[in-house]
Amino acid sequence: MSGFVVRRAAPRDAPMLAELATLLTREDTGTASRLRARDLLEHCFCERPLFEALVGEEAGRLLGYASYYPAYDTQYAAKGFYLQDLYVRQEARRRGLGRALMAAVARACLDAGGSYMFWHAQPSNRAGRAFYRALGARTEPVSTLSLQPGPLRKIAARLGPDDA
Repeated sequence: MSGFVVRRAAPRDAPMLAELATLLTREDTGTASRLRARDLLEHCFCERPLFEALVGEEAGRLLGYASYYPAYDTQYAAKGFYLQDLYVRQEARRRGLGRALMAAVARACLDAGGSYMFWHAQPSNRAGRAFYRALGARTEPVSTLSLQPGPLRKIAARLGPDDA
């Protein structure tokens, strides 16, 4: 039996959540996350949060987290959640915490009237992808595209305020 607890993140968790986000980003990209405790306080622990977070802790130490936000699928007229991050410290893996965090996000999704969750996984994250498949997740035939700050500003500048 594991000794961890999964709970909703609280403002006091912001510094450790930022540290965990950096560990995740380093594993994925080799760089540090730009997320800081003040960002979490402003965007997660505020009156109208942009996302929510759950944490897994043991003996007062945060071992992992999941962050997510509401989504909507117009094809199916369905509410759901986008899982932004799922991370468990290396030394705490294979103890059920990742599964417990996923279950807690799934419960939150269903409680909010949602019917699906989706997320992205790095192609190089073989262990993570195997973990997700073991939960019953399927790989969707989609490509992830993004507009980063430069191209985002460039395309936005093409439209005048009356063109939108």
